[in-house]
Order: sequence, then C-alpha cells, then structure tokens
Amino acid sequence: MEQAIGQEPHAAGGPVGTEIDPKAVVVSRAVRDLLQPHGFRPRDIGSGLGGGMAWNRRGGDDTHEMITCNGRLSGDPERAEWTAGRYGNRGGFVEVTGLTLRGALDAVAVLPRPVRVDGSLAEGIYPSLEDALDDIA
Repeated sequence: MEQAIGQEPHAAGGPVGTEIDPKAVVVSRAVRDLLQPHGFRPRDIGSGLGGGMAWNRRGGDDTHEMITCNGRLSGDPERAEWTAGRYGNRGGFVEVTGLTLRGALDAVAVLPRPVRVDGSLAEGIYPSLEDALDDIA
C-alpha cells in the first residue's frame, strides 16, 4: 500500500510539520520558480511513514495543498515522480502520484476537497487525476 505524503493524521489546525524559510533550502531554480509564485512554501512534514519534505500552500476553503518529489523538495520537474495532494484541515486527503511538477501544479488547482457528497471524509491515493476526480465526484 502506498503511504500518504504525510501519514500523520490530517487533524484540525492544518498541515503537519514545520514551515521552513524558502531561502534556507537548496532546490533547483526550475522547481523554485514554478512553485513559489503559486504561493507554495517548503515544509518539513517529519520523517514518519511517508513523511519528509513537501511544498505547502493553504487553500481558502479549510484545506491545504502539498507537492513533493518522493519526500523531497527538489527533483526533475519533467519526470513523473511528483505527488500532489489536497488535505482537509479537519481530516481527509486526496493525492495523485506519478505526475510531472507542472502536472502536480495543475492537479492541486482542480483536486476536490476531501469530502464526499454524503459528508464523509475521503482518504485516497490515486494513480491519475482522472481517477481522483471520478472517485470524489
């Protein structure tokens, strides 16, 4: 079974971990130039199951979004090794794996809140954006 970006419970209060000063991390210019203008900031989400480092941005609807490259802040933007996720501040998550960095940015723009129509929390890791959108619809 795949592990979520941050396997810690996505409990009240938002993302787990600690935000890091963007100037303090070493990442490629290509990665930084794609993520920072979109409001993403580096975050240490711990070394537990599925943890590591991720780029984080708060959503305006009681959610936050994260993008990571196998638990790292940097990687090849063109390789399909990035994971994008949207997380409810009160629980639930929707993640898509196997994306390029630009694909991850596109994914977080359209990933739904991790809440099903009946109000239950969704928790899923999907191999494609289409699968995630179909399941949560």
